[in-house]
Amino acid sequence: MRRNQLAWGVILLLVGGLMLANAMGIKLPNGTSLMELFWPALLILGGAWVLVGAFLQGSVENENASIELLGAATADLHISHGAGELKIHAGAGMNEAARGTFSGGLDQKVARNGDRLEVRLRPARDFMEFPFFGPRNQLDWDLSLNQDVPTALKLNLGANKSDLDLRDLNITNLDLDTGASDTKIILPARGRFRADLDLGAASLEITIPEGLSARIRASLGAADLKIDQSRFPRNGGYYQSPDFDSAANAVDMTIDAGAASIKVK
Repeated sequence: MRRNQLAWGVILLLVGGLMLANAMGIKLPNGTSLMELFWPALLILGGAWVLVGAFLQGSVENENASIELLGAATADLHISHGAGELKIHAGAGMNEAARGTFSGGLDQKVARNGDRLEVRLRPARDFMEFPFFGPRNQLDWDLSLNQDVPTALKLNLGANKSDLDLRDLNITNLDLDTGASDTKIILPARGRFRADLDLGAASLEITIPEGLSARIRASLGAADLKIDQSRFPRNGGYYQSPDFDSAANAVDMTIDAGAASIKVK
């Protein structure tokens, strides 16, 4: 039985039982109507469910999946991921856009549009579950991408932990939108590309490989930003490698952050 079905079943039985007792005129010895116990009982059950969720993790099944390239020359990959751990790195086969292991299952949409393969990946789970703080099903994904196919990578991440090793990948554009998360990124070592990073209450560590020039512009709220200025000296409102304009390999990076801790090295 799904845990959201179990939770709703308990709540409906509780409400129905108290309403029936109230209709039958059943009262406690002190004259209190049983319906008056509804909210205290619900709060007690909710508290118990939260405590159970703190110590138990729900069982999940792993799904292995391969996304065929279908003869496309480029890829547009959009990944949505919530609670759990996400790992992305090189390693897919020459005829694959991606392959990986997905705990909790995978909902995928794949379509070829001209020479471009459009891929959308998200967890295969209910849009909303109740209660929100029950036993957790942690969604751990380990995803390998094709290192030779030019790929535009868009990531929508929730409260998760991400380890993104992109150093060997051919990324044409990186778009990261994350909430309360802990993210580590090793940027691609080749090509000229953009990286747009939008953070909430997050921790972000960015490693820029040797030989990759960078221009870094940041719009920050209550954020702590640390940048290796021996490599990327400050130049007015941004940080930039001395050879950024002429370098064969370079990233043009923008960071928009709220209450975040950001380190660029």
